[in-house]
Amino acid sequence: MDHNKDYAFASGGIIWKIIDRPKFEAQSLRYKILLVFALMMLCWLPIALLSLSTLGLQKFYLLFIRDISTHVRFLLVLPIFLFARRSINNSFNHAVSFFYETKIVDDTNSNEFERLINKIEKLKTSGFVDFLIILLVYLLFFVQERSRVNNVANYAPWHLLNNHISPAGWWYLLVSLPIFQMLLYRWIYTIFLWIYFLSSISKIHLNLSSLHPDGVAGLGFLRYTQLSFFPVALALSALTAGITNNLIIFSGISLTDYKIALGTVLALSILLFILPLLLLLPLLAKVKRKYFMQYSSESWPIARAYEKELDAFYKTGEDKPDASWHVDLIGSFEQTQQMKISLVDKSILLAFIAAIIIPFLPVVAQQIPLKQVFFDVVSKVLG
Repeated sequence: MDHNKDYAFASGGIIWKIIDRPKFEAQSLRYKILLVFALMMLCWLPIALLSLSTLGLQKFYLLFIRDISTHVRFLLVLPIFLFARRSINNSFNHAVSFFYETKIVDDTNSNEFERLINKIEKLKTSGFVDFLIILLVYLLFFVQERSRVNNVANYAPWHLLNNHISPAGWWYLLVSLPIFQMLLYRWIYTIFLWIYFLSSISKIHLNLSSLHPDGVAGLGFLRYTQLSFFPVALALSALTAGITNNLIIFSGISLTDYKIALGTVLALSILLFILPLLLLLPLLAKVKRKYFMQYSSESWPIARAYEKELDAFYKTGEDKPDASWHVDLIGSFEQTQQMKISLVDKSILLAFIAAIIIPFLPVVAQQIPLKQVFFDVVSKVLG
């Protein structure tokens, strides 16, 4: 396998192919910022200008400026989606290289591993997946068009003008939203590719060791690949928080009315960004059991021989046996016993829980005075 090849799976798809035509990642930072800014403006600026021209200044403020969901979607989430790809691709490339550099993958299991990498390569560039994403985007167009006419209270009202979709609304539905949705669905697909990768390597006989100092048989580096998804988790949470904010502003609902929905979002975020690492739990449990049984079995002959040498020493007082093996063996047993079978640790939990919670703080602050909550908590702690 060519170790200099780009194995990154956050690629493929129509948007990425268009962006990659000028070799996006090889360009200067200034060029990348300008390109991302241009795409943001293509999605956001026309609907802002069209809304201003059709609504007038006062309604423009009431109906468009207060539409936090739209601003978050195109001015925050969109650039995060575009810039996050590099860190995730780099992390995955480093992970693949690390499997080889550390001999976790060698001549004994490289065929299986390379088949998996080739399968992911085909999946990420699949034209059929591109077709399904486009089909989904434009099938949803009809659902979204109808929902905005019949359920306008659930959305920012600038989409409609005299009970018809406004020019800004048409640009949003035909241009801005499809671009955003293609990126969104591509990221969801990329997350599932990562989950598929973790699930598949758990079935490969990797060369792992319970004695590795990372405490997870040598797979601790995968935590850093998982952490590279932090910006995506933050963006998805911000998207949900923006929609919730609009419901509060334009529909007058209370945050407590959506407890089940928000709980579902939290559960899905945990499912997508934390639980995938648990797919390796059976593999790590197998490694731990294997080495514990191996050390236990190999220790018996040595222990029996040592007992005989010790008995002879007690009788003759000569040739005191060397007990250093015993210390080494105890150390091996202790390391194996302390080995964890889960890659989920505090850093993973804290990072993704923070990514989920932070975007909702401004939403919560609209109905719960966070400053007062803070001082109440401090007063109770100190009092």
